[in-house]
Amino acid sequence: MKLLQVELIKLEGMAMNGLIEAVELVECSEPPGWMEIRAKTLEGKLYGTGCMEPEAAKRNYTVIKLYVKNWGKLINEKSER
Repeated sequence: MKLLQVELIKLEGMAMNGLIEAVELVECSEPPGWMEIRAKTLEGKLYGTGCMEPEAAKRNYTVIKLYVKNWGKLINEKSER
């Protein structure tokens, strides 16, 4: 499966709208220690943010993970009313 590059804000928006089914944090080989957020959509596409500083990646991953698990469902539930 080809990894598609996406801006962090777009990935967060997809998660907010319930379009992401799984998200993970992957260590980059270059630069060493940096990390990338990868997400799989409901359609099966794989997106990556590109490498970023580890602390920024961890914070953003946590937010996206919360959208995938909880917040996205709450947002979409309210918009359907």
